[in-house]
Amino acid sequence: MKGMNYLLLIGISLIWGSQFFLVDLVIGSIPPVTLAAAKALIGAGTLALLHLFGQKKPQTPEAAPPWRTFLWIGLLEGVIPFILIGWGQQSISSSMASILMGTIPIFTIVFVKLFVSGETVSAAKWISVIAGMVGIAILFAPDLGSSLHGGSMAGDLALLGASISFAGSLILIKRLPPMSSIKAMRNVLAAASAILVPLAFLLESPFQIALTPQQILAVAILGCFHAGIVYMLYNVLIRRAGATFASLNNYLVPLIGIMLGVSVLGDRLTWNAVAGLIVILLSLAIGGLEKPKRT
Repeated sequence: MKGMNYLLLIGISLIWGSQFFLVDLVIGSIPPVTLAAAKALIGAGTLALLHLFGQKKPQTPEAAPPWRTFLWIGLLEGVIPFILIGWGQQSISSSMASILMGTIPIFTIVFVKLFVSGETVSAAKWISVIAGMVGIAILFAPDLGSSLHGGSMAGDLALLGASISFAGSLILIKRLPPMSSIKAMRNVLAAASAILVPLAFLLESPFQIALTPQQILAVAILGCFHAGIVYMLYNVLIRRAGATFASLNNYLVPLIGIMLGVSVLGDRLTWNAVAGLIVILLSLAIGGLEKPKRT
C-alpha cells in the first residue's frame, strides 16, 4: 500500500506545484483575499456536489461534525498562513520563502511527537525531514546569498509563523473523527469561506472586479482542483500515511514548479535543481521506510 501513498503524495504535489501558472494569470486582476475566498467557496461547492452525487451512504452512522474543529482547521490552513505569507513575502525573496515553508515537516514532526499518540516518530522520519530540508536549500542555493543579506527578520518570522500554522492544521486533520474525506474537507473549506468572504468584503471590493473569460476559468480551476480536490486527497493521505509523511509534499511543490518551468516554459535546468531533485527523492524514500502505526 506504500505505492498508493507515494502516488497520492506526487499527485497532491503536482496539483499544488502547477497552481503558480494559474495564479500568474489572475494575480494582477483579483485582490489576494478575494482570490482566497473564491477558491475556498468553489472548493467547498465542488466537494459538496461530489458528496451529494458521488458519495455512497455510509453503512454505519458517522460522528456529528465537529464544527469548532473545522473552523480551527480553516483558520490554521487557509486564513492565518495566507495573511502571514502575503505580508512576509513583501520583504523577503521567494527563494527564502520556499526554504522557510520547507520547515512545515519539521514543525509537523514535533507536533506529532507532542500531541498525536497513534503515530510514531521514527529515526527514519527525522532523517527524511532533515534531508528534504537540505534538498530545498540546494534547490535555491544560488539565491541564498542575496536572500540572507537583503531579507527582513520580520518577514522570516512571518513565514515561520505560517509554517507553524500549516503544521497545526495537519495535526487537527489527523485527529478528526471517522468520516469521509470528501465530507470532512468540504466542511473545512466551508469554515474557511465563512472567515474569508467577510474579510474580502471588509478589506477589498469583490463586486468591482472585472475578469476576462480566461481568468474566470483560471479561478474556477484553482477552486475546483487546487482547493477542493487536492484537500480531499490530502485528507486521504494524512489518514493513510500520517501527518509527517503527508507534510513532505512541501519539498516536492517547489521542485515541481521548477520542472514545469523547464518542460513548459523552456527554462534552463540548473545543477542545483538536479542535485536538489536527487536529495529530495532520497528523503521521500527514507520517509517511507517504516509504516506508521494506526489507531
